[in-house]
Parts: sequence; C-alpha cells; structure tokens
Amino acid sequence: MANQVDVMRKMTKKEITRVFFIQNGLLILLGIGIIFISTGILQWMKELSFAWQPICWAVGLALVWAAINIALDRVLPERFTDDGGLNKLIFKDRKPLDILLLCVLIGFTEELIFRGVIQFYFGFWASVILFVLVHFRYLNKVYLLFNVTITSIIIAGLFQFSNQNLISVIMFHILFNFIGALDMRMRYQNGGGVAHGEERRR
Repeated sequence: MANQVDVMRKMTKKEITRVFFIQNGLLILLGIGIIFISTGILQWMKELSFAWQPICWAVGLALVWAAINIALDRVLPERFTDDGGLNKLIFKDRKPLDILLLCVLIGFTEELIFRGVIQFYFGFWASVILFVLVHFRYLNKVYLLFNVTITSIIIAGLFQFSNQNLISVIMFHILFNFIGALDMRMRYQNGGGVAHGEERRR
C-alpha cells in the first residue's frame, strides 16, 4: 500500500486520472467480453429490469449510508480510518466536476463487473467477497474492512431485491462515492481529516 501511495505521489493529477481511465476501461472491456461469450449482450440486457422504484431506493440508501460514514469519520480515531493517504492524493486538489466524473467511471465499471457479471452469473456472495478483496488496501484495517464489507452487502442486496436493476446499483455507487469524496476534499482543503476535523482522513 505504501508503495502504491509513493508511486502516486510522483504522478500529476492528469497522470492519476489517466491510470483510472485505463484501468476501468480495461475492466469494462473484460465485462463486455464475458457477457458476449456467455449469453450475448442483447440477451443479458433483456434479463435486466429497469424501474424507478429501486432507483429511488438506491438514492435513499446512498444518502443514508454516506451520512453514517461521514459521521463515523468524524468521531473515530485516525488509526481506524487511515488508508495510507491514497484518498487524499486522489481527491484533495480535484474540482467537484472531476470528482463526479471519476465517481461515474468507477461506479459504472465496478457495478458492471461485480453485479452485472459476477453476481448475475455466480451469485450474491461471490460478488460481495470479490468486491471486498479488490479493495485490498482495506484488508489490514478492521474498520475499513468492515465498512467496505457492509457497503458490498448493501449493493449486492439492492441488486438482488430490485430484480437485478443494474441502474439502481450504479446510481447508489456513484452517489455514495461522490458524497464521500466531496466531504474528504472539503476537509483536506481545510487542513482537517477524519476525527473531529483535526486528523488526516484515510
């Protein structure tokens, strides 16, 4: 983790953005490739439903879970919430529109893979476990591991009980990440962090 942060410290904001686009672009191609090989993209899309009710549920859940996360970040000691400084490197000096674009890219890509492919074909717990493992920088932090696990269960549950409405989980992921990232950006720029606005966040 430290090596990843050290490498990113030497990169410009544009270079970090380029890495995100390349990584997520490759994941999107991988997901589409799996769908084509298995059932075909048209058949896959027919089996997914679209409805406003689960999308509204997704927005509500994202707002509530983001608010809980922000509240916890303000009361927990830094040792529980520090991810090595990676989030600070990514979000501190970005404009809100840049953050939104990153959140859209990440939310779309991760949900296409973890819900649209893994959960769609391999089930609830496969998507939950693999989602947690991909966020490997949290694995040695009890609180962060718990947090990302609960987040993964919430998203997988939303997908499961919304008749596989992929749009709803994408909306949840984007909104949840965007609110959290804006909160981090505000506190980083004010010289604050997680606990009581005085310590460094993640």
